[in-house]
Amino acid sequence: MLIFFILEVVFLPLYLLYIKILHKRGQLTETRFALLMVLCLGIMVFTFSQEISTMPAIRIIGSVLAFLCWFPGYSIARQIYRRVFL
Repeated sequence: MLIFFILEVVFLPLYLLYIKILHKRGQLTETRFALLMVLCLGIMVFTFSQEISTMPAIRIIGSVLAFLCWFPGYSIARQIYRRVFL
């Protein structure tokens, strides 16, 4: 699983490049930006929490944290979009 986390960190600049390309073409919307950011963050939190611990309790907590990234993270990402791109 560590290889998945390393690949996610390596591909993070590609996600950001994709967002920049979408913005240049005028196809980047507030919803699309928020979904891409929350998806990337949720996957990174999940794989990192699964990798660093062998205890089932910490793995469950990591899974819950990855799930919780979606709800507050979505609204925060939308606010970031408004501040940066509008």
